[in-house]
Amino acid sequence: MENDPVTLPGSQQWQRHAEATGRDYLIQVSVPDAPVPANGYPVLYVLDGNARFPLAVAAREALTLESPQGGVAPWLIVGIGYPETLRFDGAARSEDYTPSGEGLPMKDARGRPQGGADRFLEFIEDELKPELAQRFAVDRSRSALLGHSYGGLFALHVALTHPRSFSDYIAVSPSLWWGDSYLFRELGERDRARGEASPALRLLIGVGDREISRRPTALATDTGESAIPAMRDNAVRMADALMDRFPRWQIVSTRFAGAGHGDVMWPAMQAVWPFLDKKEQGDRGAQADSGPH
Repeated sequence: MENDPVTLPGSQQWQRHAEATGRDYLIQVSVPDAPVPANGYPVLYVLDGNARFPLAVAAREALTLESPQGGVAPWLIVGIGYPETLRFDGAARSEDYTPSGEGLPMKDARGRPQGGADRFLEFIEDELKPELAQRFAVDRSRSALLGHSYGGLFALHVALTHPRSFSDYIAVSPSLWWGDSYLFRELGERDRARGEASPALRLLIGVGDREISRRPTALATDTGESAIPAMRDNAVRMADALMDRFPRWQIVSTRFAGAGHGDVMWPAMQAVWPFLDKKEQGDRGAQADSGPH
């Protein structure tokens, strides 16, 4: 008996060459099984799309089913991944998701290029978003960026440097150790007056409470003597610092009980949809703890 490939209903994909980065991307899109809202579908952009797109779609279908109290807004999900990649393209994401700047490493410990975050954002803003607007009815005022690990680093970098790119940001287990804690230094250079002038946005920072190493095990080079805090503590520090510096940002800081760096996306994805459905956050400094799943 011949085996047929499995497909996700309502989903499509294509390859897209990016002029900004010179790289090819696998773009996967899932259209919700719901009428188009008056302003178009809000859009969730998911980094590491090869691995994370199916999970995001499954979570949306499971967690946003209409209930007696009414369903949540139907989001269009866009996975940004890489062709001919099973889950993660380490070399590509090492370059695309990391910032550039004076004193920052141009290559990682494995010799892979780094520092392409601004070019990658240019691709999303100037090439991918216009193409999606041509293909689908989208709400240009409501879009979210979701990234894990290096992808979380990228999401926070964009929020700090180009806050108007998205209305909502989700940074899960962000690699804040990267570049000798570069994002903390970048934040430290911004005074409160600049933060008060920043446009309002919504940000979820989540981390597993078992993420007690200083960096993911696969990248570990420290001997335990490093001054870099554990990834769990770094995420909380960053959330606190952003709350202090950006009074107009609506920030939720979440720790997922029982989750480590490798499996944190399971509980994180369950937190994403309730977060996105809350148009207004009453407590801008909300703290949450999620039990194991």
